[in-house]
Amino acid sequence: MIIKYPIADRAISQEFGRNAAQDLVYRKFYELFDYKHCGVDFSVPVGTRVYASFPGIVVRNENHVGMGNVIGIRNGNIVALYAHLDRSLATLGDIVDEGTLIGVSGCTGETCLTPHFHFELRDITKGSLKEMVFDPPFGQEPDCFRNIFVYFVNNKNTKKTLKSLSKLYFGTDERWPLIKSVNTLDTDGASLLEDDLKLIIPNYK
Repeated sequence: MIIKYPIADRAISQEFGRNAAQDLVYRKFYELFDYKHCGVDFSVPVGTRVYASFPGIVVRNENHVGMGNVIGIRNGNIVALYAHLDRSLATLGDIVDEGTLIGVSGCTGETCLTPHFHFELRDITKGSLKEMVFDPPFGQEPDCFRNIFVYFVNNKNTKKTLKSLSKLYFGTDERWPLIKSVNTLDTDGASLLEDDLKLIIPNYK
């Protein structure tokens, strides 16, 4: 899975890991990431076309307080976030190819003070947000990429069912039978899963 540039203009205006600890404006936005910029920014005008950086399945399509209109696309253990969009052209559960037009850039969300497009990669096998994010290796496959991965059920914050995990990893609760089949489970989609249950999360296809 090669990471491609999601827009035509490849000029990065803010690099991954920029230290905002002394920046009175941006410091509060990156506290969860030890005050480091968690993705890469492209300074582009509102309305710039945004394309899928790699093939995958749409698992997020929402309005987030900080990121504004944001799309998340998963392939294996990697999720790409496309943030501050003016509008989304994607639907949860859609399977998209690399290069698919998924939205247009904007200036939405509290962390967008001037029009730009934010692109972020996360390895969702990691335990915390600051561990998940990494510098996008454009033109290469991420070293951490895994086609399938292991998830241990944790009901501490939210109760987990096969349907809720399907929603999380496939953007829709309709694909819970796939998780059930891969793990040879004897349960339905709505039943609470036991803590620490080891599950294999398959890829989107």
